Amino acid sequence: MNIEKWEKIRSKGKKRFIWVTGVLGWGVTTAVIWSIIMELYQPSTDIWIRPLIALIIFPIGGVAFGHLTWKYSEEKYAALKNEKI
Repeated sequence: MNIEKWEKIRSKGKKRFIWVTGVLGWGVTTAVIWSIIMELYQPSTDIWIRPLIALIIFPIGGVAFGHLTWKYSEEKYAALKNEKI
């Protein structure tokens, strides 16, 4: 982990990190990719239903992903800061 990089990220706040990294970065991206893959392997007649559901469920999972990533990064940051002291 790059301490300076994490300090810059954490200075913008946890809420922003969760939205950008969790909801948009993981949730929306995963929803789009999953929808495309599912449509290729299991085509449906209502082509917009699956992506709409995915764009609700995956971003909710993205909130959890963002929280967990923040927590893990903060723990790692604290450990690295303690090593430098």
